[in-house]
Parts: sequence; C-alpha cells; structure tokens
Amino acid sequence: MTGFPAALAYSALALFWVHTLLIAAAGWSEARALLGAWAREARRARVLQGTGPEGQLAVHRVRQVGRSRGDGKIWFHDRAYEAALLGGEVAIGDERRALAAGGSVWPAREKQVAAGGCPGTEAFSTASARAIKASGWERAVEVALGPGDAVWLSEGPDGPLVAAEDPTRWRRRVTALTLALVVGLVLGAAGLTALCLWPPVFGTVSKIGAFAALVVFNLFQLFGKLHHEAIQPPGVRGLGGLWRAP
Repeated sequence: MTGFPAALAYSALALFWVHTLLIAAAGWSEARALLGAWAREARRARVLQGTGPEGQLAVHRVRQVGRSRGDGKIWFHDRAYEAALLGGEVAIGDERRALAAGGSVWPAREKQVAAGGCPGTEAFSTASARAIKASGWERAVEVALGPGDAVWLSEGPDGPLVAAEDPTRWRRRVTALTLALVVGLVLGAAGLTALCLWPPVFGTVSKIGAFAALVVFNLFQLFGKLHHEAIQPPGVRGLGGLWRAP
C-alpha cells in the first residue's frame, strides 16, 4: 500500500502514540502532584480525647445518593466528601500532644464499608421506597476517630493530617500503580506497533495489529480513568456501595 492510504495509516499510528503518551503523562503528573502534596513523614499516635460531642477527635463523611430499579438492590453513588478535625489530644509514645481544630482526615476503609452496610430489613425497606424515585435516597456515611483509636499524624496541604491508615501504604500504592500504568502503556503500545509494522506492512498480521491497536486504544483511556480513581487520597476516594434485599 502506497500513496494517500499509506500516509493515512502511518498518521493514525502516530496519533495512537501521541494519545498513549498523553495518557501516561497525565497519570504520572497527577501522581507526582499528589505525592508532592501528601508525602510527609507520619508518626503513629493514639487518640486520648477529642472535643467532639462524643469525644471524637475527627469525623469524616461521604454524602451519597442511592437509587434502585425495584429489583431488590440499591446502588450508591458518592456526591461529596467532608472531613472535620475537631481538635483534642493524642499520645505519641510518652509524649502528649494537643491538636487544634482544622486539617485533613483520612478514614479507614474497613470502617467506611462497615458504616455503609445495610443494618437490616426495616432500613432496606425504608430506603428502597425512596431510592426508587428519580431523586433517589440521600444519606451520609460517617466514621469518627475517638479515644483509643490508633492514628498517624502528618502534614497535608491544608494543615495537619490525621489518618486512620498509615500514609506510607497509600504512597506505595500510588507509586506502584503509576509505574504499572506508564510502563504498561508504553510496552503495550510498542508491542502493537511491532504488529502494525510486521512485514509485509499492510499484510494480514499488520492489519490484525492495526485493528488491535484501535480496540486497545479505548482500553488505554479506561486504564487512565481507573488509575485516576485508584490513586486518590483516602479522604476523597470513592466509596460507592450496594445494598441487597435481606
């Protein structure tokens, strides 16, 4: 194949590479910005007391909307994330430290999942009657950090960070997922390019490679979206959820 059809094919391959590298660069840039904002040394501590109504040091909420099709399931979608460091006192080893109000809060995933679970048949029936409406059923999944809870203290872009999970684990996850995204996209694109240029160019194998590149390109975009969602800090990571009829 020569002339305009060949030029068009090579242009499409070049465009494939441009978009692939843009997706990889966007993922790398976002991860770098997040790590730069939250990559501070964390110290483990224990909550002694908080200034909240029930002694809470910090509270985190995920506001959600639940919708149902009347099939015995309610699907929840996140609408907003709210956090409040109320202030209190923590122990770091033998040292006692007072924390003022204001800062960031990272909740523990397992506590969020437990708090968002269906408490029983009556609660499901009440929620289902509202969730089937177009506006859905609004709720807030709330978790708190109080006396006796283990926390990690660090610094964030908006002041002190109180985390129920070691921030180091999150940073390692972000690094690993970002490396997997960038390396995977480049190696995948290189392999598909080799197929596209397999001699004879525009032969059977070459055409299969071109078709595969077209299909996989959409998957690359999906991988970029999934990477974005997976590397978000615990304070704003997606919760979602599903209730089934008991």
